[in-house]
Amino acid sequence: MDATLVTKILAKIGYVLLNVQSTERVIKRVMKIAMPHESDYLVALSERLASKDMDRPLGAFLTELRKRAELNSQVDVLFKRFLLRRNVFIHDISKPKGWTLKTKEGLLVINSQLEELLADSTAVRTHFLALLYSWKVQGEMEPTKEEDEAFRAITAKYEGGVLSRKWGE
Repeated sequence: MDATLVTKILAKIGYVLLNVQSTERVIKRVMKIAMPHESDYLVALSERLASKDMDRPLGAFLTELRKRAELNSQVDVLFKRFLLRRNVFIHDISKPKGWTLKTKEGLLVINSQLEELLADSTAVRTHFLALLYSWKVQGEMEPTKEEDEAFRAITAKYEGGVLSRKWGE
């Protein structure tokens, strides 16, 4: 087996891990900032972000999002797929059939799955940055360039919006 190719795949695994962790942090923070539970509205943002609640599993935050908002069906599929791929990657990396560092075919399987997870991670993070953009604009705050770019990319992709807030949840 080509040691250089194996080294590249191992480096890519590390890169994807960091990317996914970054996306998780964005999801959790945006949920606490832009989509807080109604009981948290009067709690200072710094307290919300420092709460032990931030240590909850990623799936819990996505479940909370679904309770508080109606999601575009394509977006919901993306979020579910990301969570599934992320969980396999984090908890059982060798589960997918053909996943091995010992053969060229196995390395191709690994690379393909890493690319899929990376694409989903990037798309999910972009959606949450767009949500943060919307929250800032509604609050008459200045969004960052990255949030503006994310919002434009997302709104151009989905007719009828990405989500609508449920009130009283």
